[in-house]
Amino acid sequence: MELQRGIYQHYKGNLYQVFNVATHSETGEKLVVYQCLYGDYSLWVRPLTMFTETITTADDREMDRFKLIQETVWACSDC
Repeated sequence: MELQRGIYQHYKGNLYQVFNVATHSETGEKLVVYQCLYGDYSLWVRPLTMFTETITTADDREMDRFKLIQETVWACSDC
């Protein structure tokens, strides 16, 4: 599964910037590398399967855990 780089909104409302998908060196598990766009702006990783899953809220609504709201394009002059 491929994940777009960009700004995502968590189902609870906060915004996050996804930088890339990394691979765990021991297990091969795919991990999303992202940063919260509030508070301390800390970096996080979460399994790709969890990042892209559909969740059920307390009031029985189904929704994406994270939703892409703005794709970002990275320019690299040396790539």
